Amino acid sequence: MACNCCGKALNSGMVQKKDSSTGQKFKSCPHCSEANTSEHIFHPYPASFGITPARKTARNPDGYQSYCIDCRRLKKGVASKAFHNGRLCSTL
Repeated sequence: MACNCCGKALNSGMVQKKDSSTGQKFKSCPHCSEANTSEHIFHPYPASFGITPARKTARNPDGYQSYCIDCRRLKKGVASKAFHNGRLCSTL
């Protein structure tokens, strides 16, 4: 499914945006975005995402997680409720 705002896949967690008024960076969480069903859901980056050496790549040299911390704590198959705390793609 695609985001109604940017047209990119909702299951893409590497979309990053910046708040133009504050300069704060945001990253989308694929699990939150899929739970919202219409737009990417963004959380503060990097604060809302953990780090692991297993995620280190050329595109992600620090090893930041794809899913936000709240979504990673959920049991498999449980829908995100953290998307209510995020920002819509259209607000960034």
